[in-house]
Amino acid sequence: MRATFLVFFVLLSFNFSNAQVIGKIFDKDYADQEFGEVLSFVEVDNNTLTEMLTASGEYIMFNIETGSIRALNAQRESVQGSAISGEEVFYKMSTSQVELLLSKGLRKTTRIEMRPKTLTVTNGGFTLELSEPCPPHC
Repeated sequence: MRATFLVFFVLLSFNFSNAQVIGKIFDKDYADQEFGEVLSFVEVDNNTLTEMLTASGEYIMFNIETGSIRALNAQRESVQGSAISGEEVFYKMSTSQVELLLSKGLRKTTRIEMRPKTLTVTNGGFTLELSEPCPPHC
């Protein structure tokens, strides 16, 4: 009985520790050099962004369209705004990484930014990147 409980506990711990973290936080200056200039951005209040993170679950996907942020959860369900089509590319990242960015950046607003080949999220002197485009990585 004790051995069965131990095996169950180990398997359960293994599953939780294997959750994939998507996104990495960089110094903003490094991100500007590595990922290119910001082509367009939308600024969002951190309270609104935190509400989106809570509503989306473990992952959130962003896209911006002329002045507005669109956010989906991992199942491509609307958190704010919606996708124009199933083929429209959104950028997926872990909500835990966005939360970490907010705690490091310490600004009251955050920028969702389109760059030449990717989307980044910047708060203060830090930028979150290495997101996964969906599609194809949904």
